[in-house]
Amino acid sequence: MAGHPITLAIKAPGAAEPVPGQVAFFERYTQAPDLAFHKGEDLLVGEYEQCVRRQFPADWREAFEWVALSIPADGDELKPWDLSFECLQGVAARRHFTCFIERGHVVRVEVSG
Repeated sequence: MAGHPITLAIKAPGAAEPVPGQVAFFERYTQAPDLAFHKGEDLLVGEYEQCVRRQFPADWREAFEWVALSIPADGDELKPWDLSFECLQGVAARRHFTCFIERGHVVRVEVSG
């Protein structure tokens, strides 16, 4: 993550501060970006190969840059949240691939543009 900012959205009522569970969620993912990618890997790779029309590289960082994370209410991974990756390759370059997560599983990936 060093040197690469991400957009952050926090699910909290009103102007409430993040709760400890949300802080732990943030730290878990931002300290281990591979964890974020692997969360959506199954659907991301297929979407990438369909959009870019080439095989996914061995290192996911050659294909994507992690650019956004939403933190679910209470930091509970079973509640809805999402993460986004910017494509770095081919005709899909600069498009965002957003993974929508519900009940702990990616339910869909949407590609912007």
